[in-house]
Amino acid sequence: MAFKLPVNWLWIGLIIVLIIIVLVKRKIPFLRGWAGERYVKRSLTTLDQNEYKILNNLLLPTRGVLRTTQVDHVVVSRTGIFCIETKAHSGWIFGDARQEHWTRVMFHIKEKFYNPLLQNQTHVCVIEDLIKSKYPQAHVISLVAFTNADKLHIIGTNAVGYDNEIVQKIKNYFTPIFTDAERDDVYNILRQANITDKNARKAHNHDVKSIVAQ
Repeated sequence: MAFKLPVNWLWIGLIIVLIIIVLVKRKIPFLRGWAGERYVKRSLTTLDQNEYKILNNLLLPTRGVLRTTQVDHVVVSRTGIFCIETKAHSGWIFGDARQEHWTRVMFHIKEKFYNPLLQNQTHVCVIEDLIKSKYPQAHVISLVAFTNADKLHIIGTNAVGYDNEIVQKIKNYFTPIFTDAERDDVYNILRQANITDKNARKAHNHDVKSIVAQ
């Protein structure tokens, strides 16, 4: 004789499954972003560590709408300061540097997302605010790294590419603007400005989620 679960238990099981699905869907964007940042971080380690100083996952104070801003990666070298925004979008990516939104196409489904160059400009301004008074010659170079995209069709800029291309773009800057000592000083200014307090980072994540939900 087959064993049958009571109807109440079937409903409870269904509810549990639905809850798990909702939680997984909420976590997927975070997990993709985290994995993408890890992938770019690993690619950046191929740079000469004596020349290029790397900072990852910086939380810096800002005078904008949010009290802080999160920067995925910063590379400091004698040839410049590179601020890198990482995107883990899959599919085909279409965009124009001048447009507010870009498009992701996957299985004939189109999805708009905010231009990551514009997003990264906030990070660039924050970094420049921290160092400009001491190093007015400093120019922060904005780069966007895609880790999972199948195809990139971006016009109007050369600052976007796959993670390995971003590494090469950094290497393509040859003219020194800092001495070794100045490069190390810039690195230390940014490192010391980084907010490591766990509660502050939680507050930042909460603020970002609140704005996205609006």
